[in-house]
Amino acid sequence: MMHSWGVLSTGGIAQKFVAAVQSSSDVQIAAIASRDAARATEVAQKMGIPQAYGSYEALLTDPKIEAVYIALPNSLHAEWSIKAAQAGKHILCEKPLGVSRTEAEAMFEAARKHRVCLMEAFMYRFHPQTRALQELINNGTVGQVQLVRASFGFTVTDPVNVRLNAELAGGALMDVGCYCVNVVRMITGCAPHRVTAVARWAPSGVDETLLGTLEYPNGILAQVLCSLSSARHHMVQIIGSDGVIEVDEVFTPPPDQPTIIRLRHGAHATHLEEREIEPVNHFRLEAEGFVRLIRDGHGDWPDMPIVETLDNLATIEALLQSARHGQAVQIQSN
Repeated sequence: MMHSWGVLSTGGIAQKFVAAVQSSSDVQIAAIASRDAARATEVAQKMGIPQAYGSYEALLTDPKIEAVYIALPNSLHAEWSIKAAQAGKHILCEKPLGVSRTEAEAMFEAARKHRVCLMEAFMYRFHPQTRALQELINNGTVGQVQLVRASFGFTVTDPVNVRLNAELAGGALMDVGCYCVNVVRMITGCAPHRVTAVARWAPSGVDETLLGTLEYPNGILAQVLCSLSSARHHMVQIIGSDGVIEVDEVFTPPPDQPTIIRLRHGAHATHLEEREIEPVNHFRLEAEGFVRLIRDGHGDWPDMPIVETLDNLATIEALLQSARHGQAVQIQSN
């Protein structure tokens, strides 16, 4: 049974999502909304979407819409997720879910109150490459994990880009660094108890580049690096007691090309093995995974658990606090 979706935003990520799900037998994009009616109409016609709305409120009142995909700036995620929940719509909201753990808790509470599903949209978590990575770690392929490094960056040249806007909760950590925090949380299986960070700040006041060190109660140490002024890259390296795992295209693997997981076996990491992962569109897999969550009706999905969303936002808050004040920050366990 196909579910009717609405999209809040006409930006690049929203259009990428719409294009990805057009081949799905589970998802039908029935409407798109923008604060600019002409823009909504233009994108709807371009992408074959039946209905265009000149306001987000109008889309939420459409009785045909069962679920919404929210791809608005970070600072608007909570407001429109809560309004969508109040309208009885299931919500797939772009990362990071909110600007703080407290904000995300309010969003999940609204979803529970109105009996709808809410999930943070980390599309890479649904890619077979990520599932394979999880299996390798769970199977002890490289022994006990000791160190993790995750990095994601590219260059933003437009000074009015929303990523550089402090009022819209921009910055490298919120935009691309959240992926790094997310993958490390997935690998370690727990939240850090202490973080330290340094940052280079953009003229607008957001972090342009940030490097963070995370300490975990199970003894694992991790580094996250993110930048809006670097050459494009995204990678993760997992160093265990008996080998190393490396992935270069970890967060946005190309939908039309295979990707490679590199394994270096043994304490000396001398034997190289490469595993090829077939290409697939992870935006489509994410949307279909969310549809299964709606059908199951249990409120949480193992590919993107609620506890991880909350832990990651607490970690992001702590990293920014550390970078601003120049000292380590303890994270309280919940």
